[in-house]
Amino acid sequence: MAEFETSKLIRHVWSDLFDLVLDVPRYPEFVPHCRAVRLLSRKTHEPDLTVIVSRMTVGFAALEVSYANRTTADPTGRRISVDALDGPLRHLHALWRFEPRDDNRTELHFAVDYAFSNPLLAALASRLFAAMFGEIVNAFERRADRLYGDKAAPRHRREGEEPPPAAGQRRLTTS
Repeated sequence: MAEFETSKLIRHVWSDLFDLVLDVPRYPEFVPHCRAVRLLSRKTHEPDLTVIVSRMTVGFAALEVSYANRTTADPTGRRISVDALDGPLRHLHALWRFEPRDDNRTELHFAVDYAFSNPLLAALASRLFAAMFGEIVNAFERRADRLYGDKAAPRHRREGEEPPPAAGQRRLTTS
């Protein structure tokens, strides 16, 4: 079993980040090691839940892993959960949480735990998954910057002055 957890303060509104995480079919355009996503279904349930079932293929060099997953978005709770439904994983559960800090900044939390059914595949694919999850929050931040611009940047900066770096932390554990 492996676990990964990270959080980062990002200069975008939570709803924009939420929409990016929910835009699963576009992942191959910007999520590291995501090669393909096939949307199988997308349904909206009351009161405000969206459930997406998709098949994702991730890979590095010649190694590819494909699995179906269910993504459940709860905008009221500001959370998106992802659970693997099949494939070579015994289990995979990821959770995104979006905490608004002010009008233009969000503390983005990402946590995942997963285990492969096959020990040999686990030895090969664990590096791929660790690399993908290690880069994922930064990939979403770059995508938000590209799509929405740096609208949260302070308007009173001096010319040529860089914005302050976003705070973040990471923890990776395996057992």
